[in-house]
Amino acid sequence: MANLKAVKRVLITGGTGLLGVAIQQSAPTDIQGFSIYFPERSLPIALPFPILAADVTDMMQMQSVFEWAKPDVVIHTAAIGSVDFAERNREETRKVNVGGTEVVAALCQIFKSRLIYISSNAVFDGRTPFYSETAPVNPINYYGQLKVEAENIVRESSIPWAIVRPILMYGWPYPGERDNPVVWWVRSLEDGKPIKVVDNVFTKPLLAWSCAESVWEVIRQHRTGIYHVAGRDHLSLYQFALKVAEVFDLDTKLITPVPDSYFPGLAPRPRDTSFDTLKMENELGLKTIGVKVGLVHMKSERSVIRATHQ
Repeated sequence: MANLKAVKRVLITGGTGLLGVAIQQSAPTDIQGFSIYFPERSLPIALPFPILAADVTDMMQMQSVFEWAKPDVVIHTAAIGSVDFAERNREETRKVNVGGTEVVAALCQIFKSRLIYISSNAVFDGRTPFYSETAPVNPINYYGQLKVEAENIVRESSIPWAIVRPILMYGWPYPGERDNPVVWWVRSLEDGKPIKVVDNVFTKPLLAWSCAESVWEVIRQHRTGIYHVAGRDHLSLYQFALKVAEVFDLDTKLITPVPDSYFPGLAPRPRDTSFDTLKMENELGLKTIGVKVGLVHMKSERSVIRATHQ
């Protein structure tokens, strides 16, 4: 694809999140990057991009951020990511996940920035995998409803945009950030704690680094539209947990399979929102990776992460 305009300056919202950190760490060398994080977060270690605390829902604060970064492209990852928190705290979550997107989209219009919005597999009901980018959305929980609302804000804007929908992401989180299932499983099993993992919910787990690579390809190739990003392997959460134990040399006997009905207090989850990734592979030229490869990569990073955090 022709290079329409050289991208030099990129702003990431949610810069301390799992994906935000991976995007920074995998940034092309010719990119001048900037990022922001929620004001209540702390910054215990350095990050690759200069970073500021800012409330993504505050137009005045965010205008100052845009004046600081002067971005050619904005990667909007900032969101409340807990499905259960969203279900219980609807007003607060909507303010961030929808209101924040409204602010970012409006400022992209003013500053003539392209917008890459990070959405979710939660926009689907999980009844008819494998979902292509043209599949109709039908969320079954409040978090997914808000992602659809935010997507519509982006789609209806007059700015150049792309929507990237990742599925279950894993990797080492930034200190103080939300854990993902792999991190929780590893920590529990290393402590000798038995865990129960759902065996009738299926996914295509995605290494955060792979998702970041897809985002950079969307930017580099000046792609617009929607892209589904996922790993290669289609397996249940229980099967995924067994793979984690295998790669990290932990005791699989501590893992017990249970149906999703075992956790009745949680927000409803779709059974299988697994993606069709042909568009990602064909248009972006990227290969999906299997969970074993991703987990081995994650394991190899661990000593580096520990040394960095000391």
